[in-house]
Amino acid sequence: MTLVHHLDARLTAPLAALCALALPLLVPGCGDDSPSGSTDTATARGSGVDGARQDPVGPRIRLRLSGQLEGRLEPCGCASGQVGGLARRSFANQRDRGYDLLIEGGNLVHGGNFLDELKLLTTLNILDDKRTRYAAVGIGPDELELPVEVLADYLASFQLPFVSSDLVSATDATRHFPARRFVEREHEGVTVRIAALTGRAPEGETADEFGLELLAPRTAWKAAMDGAAPDTLRLLMVHGPDDLAVEAAGFTPTPDLVIAINGTHMEPPREASTVEGVPVVHPGIRGRFLLDVTLEREAGKPRITDYHAFPLKGSETQPGAMEDPDIKQLILDHRFEVKESGVREELAGQRPTANGAEYIGSASCAGCHVEAFQVWEKSKHAHAWTTLEEAEATGRYEWPVTHYPDCVACHTVGYGEVSGFTSPEATPLLRGVGCEQCHGAGSAHAANPQEAKLGDVAPERCQTCHDYEQSPDWDYAPRWKTIEHR
Repeated sequence: MTLVHHLDARLTAPLAALCALALPLLVPGCGDDSPSGSTDTATARGSGVDGARQDPVGPRIRLRLSGQLEGRLEPCGCASGQVGGLARRSFANQRDRGYDLLIEGGNLVHGGNFLDELKLLTTLNILDDKRTRYAAVGIGPDELELPVEVLADYLASFQLPFVSSDLVSATDATRHFPARRFVEREHEGVTVRIAALTGRAPEGETADEFGLELLAPRTAWKAAMDGAAPDTLRLLMVHGPDDLAVEAAGFTPTPDLVIAINGTHMEPPREASTVEGVPVVHPGIRGRFLLDVTLEREAGKPRITDYHAFPLKGSETQPGAMEDPDIKQLILDHRFEVKESGVREELAGQRPTANGAEYIGSASCAGCHVEAFQVWEKSKHAHAWTTLEEAEATGRYEWPVTHYPDCVACHTVGYGEVSGFTSPEATPLLRGVGCEQCHGAGSAHAANPQEAKLGDVAPERCQTCHDYEQSPDWDYAPRWKTIEHR
């Protein structure tokens, strides 16, 4: 099964063939004439583990929140015990139905290249699952990094309730942007209206075809809540800095819950914050956690009566046991599609080098920097590419990791930059994490060492790959001692 056929078409046409390609379980009614208006009232699934419910003084709803996925379909696997992944999310949502509504905040991808297009296509296919229906899916500013026509075609191809309250299309626009200004849901007599602030408008040559105007946050919120019944619980997903989330708590009408989707918290905080009596929550980033929030209104004021964030952990005894196998297969299909489409080679050489020079390979450094080269040669950095090849050959990874750009970038020199790594055949001298990956492209330095000096390495450079997720125990000071050289 493949999700994408036509590399040359750049995936800009509506994905009518997707229904036949994707698992029928995951794309129900693809192509159906389902309602597309701004109001979508439906009975949500899930009434708790024991099926019981105690009526509070006012309206009450149990929410399961996620957001800021950043294109992380699953953990990279560089370190043991990593949490997150859409296959684990699906498994958790089916196993534990202690929620009334599922809400995904948006920022599903983190960039605008062809790999991000493929990631978004796969993610939307996964979220469009009839077993665990989403009440709302926000559109984040990161999605708008993609060409607007591609994004619009993708959104229109799935039966998901996309929300962007501040993007309003002109009446004379030639194309329709398939996002609603709000979504309204009803569960056991409780009505919830959900709005989202995207925070930016699309750009590019074709953006004018959609005639999208970006409304001011307060204006967008007020318009989205217009006509809501007084006892409706009002939810607002905010893309933007925490200052905007704080400001949103003072909007009119008053939100009952503000969900901040901005990446300021790697994990959900231990408890919700309160601004002017309004709860504000953060679901974390990279899909590592799910956040359960029970929201109710009592005496006209919102409050959270239950707040629980839980990491999406894998099985400690049986790999894959806590993952939805159908979702896992879709992710594997995506990985192989990336290889078959030649994405690794396509994304190579897209950016200029930071210092304007070209990469020449670590062997060129050996003549002058003998001792430093010998230290590097014995380091794990020197064999970083080999570790990918071995992991792929031995079956540690079930997919072609040597062809996946996210992995290649941390195991080679200069991938993505002009003159950097392209493939092991085309650029064999740039396999592994060589001298220039840390010190910069070396052609100018090699030609004139006295004039074109290379700088020292700042810890921030290392943290591009050795971050909290891929190297959770990484600490610059002791790790530098293992590769220290002059």
